[in-house]
Amino acid sequence: MTLPHTQSVPAHMSPATEPVPRWWPWVRAALFLTGLGLIGLLVLPTVLGRPTYEVQGGQLIAQAFQARTVIPAGTPVTQERIVIRRKVVGSAMTGYTVGRFELARHGLADLYTDGSERALVFRTSPRVTVLTPADPDALLRAWRTETNSMFRPARPAHFTAWTALPLLATLPLLVIGARRPRMEYCWEDGALVVRTSMSSQRFLIGATKAELTREGLGLRLFGTAIPGYYTGTFSTKSAGGGRVQAYATTSKPKEALLLRLDGTTYYLTPEHPHRALERFSTG
Repeated sequence: MTLPHTQSVPAHMSPATEPVPRWWPWVRAALFLTGLGLIGLLVLPTVLGRPTYEVQGGQLIAQAFQARTVIPAGTPVTQERIVIRRKVVGSAMTGYTVGRFELARHGLADLYTDGSERALVFRTSPRVTVLTPADPDALLRAWRTETNSMFRPARPAHFTAWTALPLLATLPLLVIGARRPRMEYCWEDGALVVRTSMSSQRFLIGATKAELTREGLGLRLFGTAIPGYYTGTFSTKSAGGGRVQAYATTSKPKEALLLRLDGTTYYLTPEHPHRALERFSTG
């Protein structure tokens, strides 16, 4: 029975399902932890005020968010200009240039800096350790006289527009890792509405052409392809001219629904595609 176009209450259409591989929960957990780690690497240095340089018991302790180095008393040190050639691992954020870097003069080095060129270079082993305290003379004086003190760089870690970009990039990892991404089909006000975790699409019955296909999705060209959630641009053998926009919950359905709207072919996988086809055919 065809519902009138004035129907205001959505009628949900169940998506098809596919078996979840045994390895997928482990991958989801890894994605979630990776996302948290990336956010922590960008946010916690600002919140915790790292790096810090603490003189304690005659030793100098350089502390970052993810690393810590103890510089023994009497370690040779020079104050000089450093030139960074490349980052090996770590963060190059303004105010928080911390990690392992290759320097023009000293080769591989452990940096606990704010990105400044003027720095204290300690001849630690196996790599030199580089610090950029706001007052290098005061730090050296406290270290040599074994006066317990705390020092920080002149430029604290802070958020910038460039910091926000990696944070936005981690959001999909957290969404995918924290819960199953949403894929919802429902009839609403004379249209089929598709809602995903990141977007929605409306297919008005009178403006959309529908047909069925037995072709599965091919190569992902752009978008997301994880068990139970396929969105973006995918290749096909012939459907849609060899390319479709997927809103699918399985890549190999028995039959899929193809919807053509405004020159684009969309690939959907409702549990009963024939019922959806009939709805578009009868209006």
